[in-house]
Amino acid sequence: MFRRLFSQQSTLLRKTITSKTLTIIPKTLAQSVLQHSMQVTSENPTILSSAFSTTSILERNFPVSKIENYDSSTYKTLAFYKFYPLKKPELEALKEKLLTDFGELGIVGRIYISTEGINAQIACPEECLSKLQAYHDEYLKPMFDGNLMDLNIGTEHGKRSFRALHVRIRKQLIADGLDPNTYDLNNVPSHLSPAEWHEKLTTYEERHGKKPVLIDMRNHYESNIGFFDGAICPDADTYKDSITAMNEICDNLPRDQEIFMYCTGGIRCTKAGAILQSASGFDTVHLVEGGITAYGRWISEQKDKGSLFRGKNFTFDARMGEKITDELLGKCQLCGQPCNRYQNCAHASCNILMLCCPSCASQFLNTCARLQCYDTVHEFMNFTKEHYHPAGPVLVDGVRAFTKQGEKNMDASSHRVVIGKKGVSCDHEHTRRTRAIEVLGEPGNVLKEWAKAGRELPVRPTTDINA
Repeated sequence: MFRRLFSQQSTLLRKTITSKTLTIIPKTLAQSVLQHSMQVTSENPTILSSAFSTTSILERNFPVSKIENYDSSTYKTLAFYKFYPLKKPELEALKEKLLTDFGELGIVGRIYISTEGINAQIACPEECLSKLQAYHDEYLKPMFDGNLMDLNIGTEHGKRSFRALHVRIRKQLIADGLDPNTYDLNNVPSHLSPAEWHEKLTTYEERHGKKPVLIDMRNHYESNIGFFDGAICPDADTYKDSITAMNEICDNLPRDQEIFMYCTGGIRCTKAGAILQSASGFDTVHLVEGGITAYGRWISEQKDKGSLFRGKNFTFDARMGEKITDELLGKCQLCGQPCNRYQNCAHASCNILMLCCPSCASQFLNTCARLQCYDTVHEFMNFTKEHYHPAGPVLVDGVRAFTKQGEKNMDASSHRVVIGKKGVSCDHEHTRRTRAIEVLGEPGNVLKEWAKAGRELPVRPTTDINA
């Protein structure tokens, strides 16, 4: 839950972040405090200068959890889902139970529940995996008539891939833009094991004399860094776009044509396949059970088989992807070199999602390299002298800065600092769907801004700031 407190005129706010308190300190007292201490701590975020002011402070009030009891490097990322009718009046009680029970195990992540079912992407301490499995089998599975998907464990791990535990009630698990009365989620598509999926795709052309119809049901930025060979990858920004593209692709196909589709973990294809079979009348839709994640886990154990998936599997967590093969299919948005590493611009009012190689990330301080974003972060770093290692939130000239523990850039051993200013946006219209190319142009173009301004490019650091 976010709570915003607004100051009036020149009042400075200082907050003590605990689960229960928020302390407001007037400007005069803040000045006195600052004369004695510039130390930033996780419990007492510091306003760095009495000359700085703010119009709003963002407090993060997450559910009580036991995450402090577990080593963040031992967390395993996993997922499970199930489309199954749940009664609306029971959702709130289920939400509270999941928050309590998962919180006790130190679990973090996102869980969505609705009258359609459940969709969970979480991270669990390795020492609690057996307890989670027992909870899944003994409590959750019976609730879903014994058919809840088993725990789908990721192929790569690192630090804790989520910062907190959220359980949210939604109208739909994934928004499709369709009238729910026009399709039947009980018309479940064929779930192939990774081995069956691999065999069918490998032999399809030999058996049928034509290539399979294989559809990537993910967004464009996901398929930009990885996909199955021969797949149709729609230029989709949302799941609604993917459904529209799927219907267009399949519109003129005979209804006995086998359709293959895939996504990260399977939930998008489960719904899309049900739509194709129940609303469009297709006989057979196949998906790989557990999605790319399960296929990647399986293919890594096959010494005599080459992967049909190329590149990296994008993930919606701090890892921002799992490597399936070593191929680099994307390009760094700053220098144009082959790259499969996603990050968000460190200037939070920009926050643009982009591909950025480790070298450019270090050189441009994890920003998109536009002057406004670079200068904001550079000024912050010079002022604090902390170089991306503050112990807690700070305020700089009304700009909030806080460490996102384990949320971004999982290849970094340090926390990532995010700089942002509430109410002050970058010069581009920012939405979650804004594409980097729309703001920065083709890979390499953003660096021309420096030349036009008569600025020399930053010196590449000898050590990676993310290391």
